[in-house]
Amino acid sequence: MLITDLVTHVISSPWYLIEAKEGKNVHLEHLEDLVFNNGFAGAQQALEYVNGVRDMLNQGGDKTKVTVKWDGAPAIICGVDPEDGKFFVGTKSVFAKSPKLVKSKKDLNEWYGGSPLHSILGQALTLFPKLGIGGVLQGDLLFGGDRMPTPTEIDGEQYIIFRPNTITYAVKEGTELAERIKKAKLGIVFHTTYVGENVADMTAQFGASISGLNQISDVWIEDAYYKDYTGIATFSEQENAVIEKAVAQVSSTLTKIDANAFDTFLGQADFAKWIKPFMNTKVRQGQSVGDPIAFLKEFTEYFKNKMEKEIGGLAGGADSPAAQKRLARIAEKEKFIADNSNTLLGILAVYKQLISLKLMLISKLNKVEGIGTFLKTDTGYKVTNPEGFVAIGHKGDAVKLNDRLEFNRANFTLAKEW
Repeated sequence: MLITDLVTHVISSPWYLIEAKEGKNVHLEHLEDLVFNNGFAGAQQALEYVNGVRDMLNQGGDKTKVTVKWDGAPAIICGVDPEDGKFFVGTKSVFAKSPKLVKSKKDLNEWYGGSPLHSILGQALTLFPKLGIGGVLQGDLLFGGDRMPTPTEIDGEQYIIFRPNTITYAVKEGTELAERIKKAKLGIVFHTTYVGENVADMTAQFGASISGLNQISDVWIEDAYYKDYTGIATFSEQENAVIEKAVAQVSSTLTKIDANAFDTFLGQADFAKWIKPFMNTKVRQGQSVGDPIAFLKEFTEYFKNKMEKEIGGLAGGADSPAAQKRLARIAEKEKFIADNSNTLLGILAVYKQLISLKLMLISKLNKVEGIGTFLKTDTGYKVTNPEGFVAIGHKGDAVKLNDRLEFNRANFTLAKEW
C-alpha cells in the first residue's frame, strides 16, 4: 500500500496500558496521567516513554515502537482457542467471568440475537478464519454490517468514507486502496496480540503483525504500526535539542520535589479518585490545567459540589451521619490541599510539562500522511489529526499519546453512530 494513496488527519493522544487482573488489554491511559496513577515513579516512567519515542524519531531506535490509534468500534477479539483448536470471534466479553467465544451460529444466536453485533460477528465468524490467524488477535472494527463505506464529496474531491466512532476516515476515489475497501465486507485494524495456554489466562502484548496473514478481498486488514516511508517525521538536530531541553526541565522539576512528598496524594483516596474525572470535565469545556493555583481551587470546588449533591440526595438530610461524613471529607480535602499546596503545585507543573512534551512528539508523528481523517460537523467535514498514537515500551507496556483538547473533547461531545 503506497502512503500516497492515503489522506490521513487524525487526532493524537497518549495512553497507558492498564491490564486487568487477568492481564487483558482493557484500557490505555494518557501519558501525563502516569503521574496521577503512579506518582513520582509514574513521572519518571513518562519521561522514559518520551525519550523512547524521541530516539525512534531521531535515530530509528528499536526499543520503543509506536502504533497509530485508530478510532474503531467495537473491539473484536478473534483467533484459535488453544484448548480445543476451534476458531472464535467475540468482543471483550471473551474475557468475562462467563466468557462468550462465538464458535458457531448457535453461539452467535444465543448470545447476540437481536443485537447490532449479531451481523458483525456473524460476518467475522464466516470471513476471519480465511485470514489464517494462528493465535489470538484484537482489533478495532472500521466498517462492516450496515456501517459500510459510502461515496462522499469533501472540498470538491470524491472520497470513500467510513465513520466507526468519532473520526470519519476518507480515502480518495480512484486509488488502489479505495478499490480494495469497496470490495471488502469488513474492515479491521489489528493492534494487540494475546498469548497463553488458554483464553482465560492470556496476556496482552501490544502490537500485531499482519505480514503472515492471508489477504482476501472480503476483508480489508491493516496493522497499527507507525510507518514513515518518507523520512519527513525524523527529528532534525534542532528539534531533537528542543525535546532534550524540555525533558531536562521536567527532570529538574522532579529533583526539587521529594519523592515521598510527591506520592502523598496517592494515599489521599478522594484526591486520587476525583482528579482525573475533574480533568475530563475541563477537557469537555476545552480547557487544560492552566494556572496550577486556579486549578487546585477549581478542583476543591468541584469536589465540594459533588459531596453536596450526594448530601442533597440522602434520605436523612444534611444532619444525618452519612451527610456529616461527607462534610468531613470536604474539610479533609481542603486541609490536605492547603497543607500540601507547594508539592501539589510542583506535581501540576510536571503534569503540564509532560503535556507539552507529548504535543511536541504528536506534532512530528502527525507529519506522515495516511488515510484522511475528519470530524463531521453541522457545516461539513473538518480536517483533524489521527485519534492518537500508542508508545510501546521495550518491556511491552504502553501509553497513549493524543491531544486531549482536540480528540477527547470531540469524543465526549460528538454523537456516535454505533
